[in-house]
Amino acid sequence: MPDTSPQTIKGIFFACLSTSLGGMTVALTRLIIHDTGPLSLAFIRYGLGAVVLLGIFYLVQKRQFPKMPGRDMIILAVIGIVMFASFPYFMARALEDTTAARGALVFTTLPLISMVLGAIFGIERLSGMKMIAVVVAIAGTTLALSERIEDIAPNAFRGDLYMLAGTMGAASFNVFARKSLQTYGNMPVLLYTMFIGITVLFGLALVYEAPLSGSLDFDAMGWFVVFMLGVPGAALMMFTWSRALQLITPTQATITVGLNPLTAILLGAVLLSEPITLHVLGGFILVVLAVILAHVRPPRVTG
Repeated sequence: MPDTSPQTIKGIFFACLSTSLGGMTVALTRLIIHDTGPLSLAFIRYGLGAVVLLGIFYLVQKRQFPKMPGRDMIILAVIGIVMFASFPYFMARALEDTTAARGALVFTTLPLISMVLGAIFGIERLSGMKMIAVVVAIAGTTLALSERIEDIAPNAFRGDLYMLAGTMGAASFNVFARKSLQTYGNMPVLLYTMFIGITVLFGLALVYEAPLSGSLDFDAMGWFVVFMLGVPGAALMMFTWSRALQLITPTQATITVGLNPLTAILLGAVLLSEPITLHVLGGFILVVLAVILAHVRPPRVTG
């Protein structure tokens, strides 16, 4: 029978909220990206998120930052650049070209890419069911991305590749930050890697996009979208995901990832007038099915 304990229900609620917010950020990024640059938007979004999370860490949780050996700080700095510099940049850059629905569907393969990376580096073993899941995910993304949408996104395939690169960066964080997360806790590792990443983003934005004199020149509605991306879409999204993982297993949390593309597809239709097609719906169903299959455990044989 399914676990219906209050702790599990609360954990699934936090996971659903986090993945839904993730889908929202895809649509909102697509909405505003043509008014700014990918480096500037990534910096301001995750900068806002990091400041809010820092306030939660010190004022609400009343925690002290743990001491880390120099070697661990260097490793986490590299991980921070990959996760919070390359991933936000590639995601924002992707949504200059591809649609919210396609971008979210590519990102939904994150658990499967994490699983494959873990297998490559000997951290996780690929079972037969997991290999089937990978094949199903490839079929789903191929179906969704095979549709010709030159009229609304002439460079969609290029954007899909950028989103894939960003997703691989996020998957690297899932795989290689696991030990540090267990040692130092979610919030300290998250904050340290975020501030490393946004520092790199800020430096690159200064060189390539002039965020202090142009690329962050939004109107009132633009700044509202930036606020939604930075506070609910970065700080709250990450906080609720970490909270979910404290209450339920990663498997239970990961299955909610289907809400990410669902939210992006619906908001893309409402805010961006993106069509909801059979290709997109079919790809969505197959990718979500793949995530579920990847976490199916075979029954134990007793006797």
